[in-house]
Amino acid sequence: MMSAFKNLLSVPVVLACAVSLARGAEEIPFKVDKIESGTACRIVAVNRSFAPVTVMAGMVAGAYQYRSNRAWPLRDVIAPNSSREIARIYAERNRTPCGAEMAYSHSVGDAFAVPDRHYRYFLPFREGTVARVTQEPTGVLGTHKDALSRYAVDFGVPLGTTVLAARAGTVIEVRDRFDEGRPDPRLAEKTNLVSILHSDGTFAQYAHLAPRSIVARPGERVEAGQMIGKSGNTGFAGGPHLHFDLRRARIGVDGVVRQESLPFAFFRQKSGKKITLKQQMRITAD
Repeated sequence: MMSAFKNLLSVPVVLACAVSLARGAEEIPFKVDKIESGTACRIVAVNRSFAPVTVMAGMVAGAYQYRSNRAWPLRDVIAPNSSREIARIYAERNRTPCGAEMAYSHSVGDAFAVPDRHYRYFLPFREGTVARVTQEPTGVLGTHKDALSRYAVDFGVPLGTTVLAARAGTVIEVRDRFDEGRPDPRLAEKTNLVSILHSDGTFAQYAHLAPRSIVARPGERVEAGQMIGKSGNTGFAGGPHLHFDLRRARIGVDGVVRQESLPFAFFRQKSGKKITLKQQMRITAD
């Protein structure tokens, strides 16, 4: 019953001081600093997360008073656990170089990566697990109605069902501190989850996991079929289930970096046949 997870920083942040943090504690550890260096102001992006981060930055006021070594707006991808100077600004008319005001947005993921639209995902459960499809993209009912969850799938499974990685990748986020769950939109961001980054720049989220059941760790490499946790009922949920969605970062026409939901398909492991999901159907993992 999950409607959407947090889109990590999809609104512009204005920098007008020497150092500015991106957002609050719930956001990814990413920031853009302005550091005065002689007659120049160094614009430095700092990414302390386990995933690449796409950043979009632009001047918002008084741009004619400054010049830069790069054309604006800036579009950059900052590698995991790294920092990089993305521009230098020089003031005209004896002004302070770091007085230039900027706005920036960022999101987990490489917005310039090309997703593999034909990747064959396996059901994220052990062989013999029976799951009921409670929401899927073509269903007439559901809460998956926005850009973050449009192609998401919900599987109704008993509490404590083992959840496996549907595709190999790097764990970029683990959230395992919530116990409460009910059909209340106020709990939409209070769900235990694991997010895994794939080789093509997409990342999957496995949500509503049981408290203290997650065995995956941030920065860890996991293989397809490896256990990452157990199903639960945390967050905005109408009952025990697993929410699965695939995402990528995208720069919108408004210049804001956002996450968007991507279509995907599950396949049978033994036969290789595509699984056509229908709402309320029961399916057994092989």
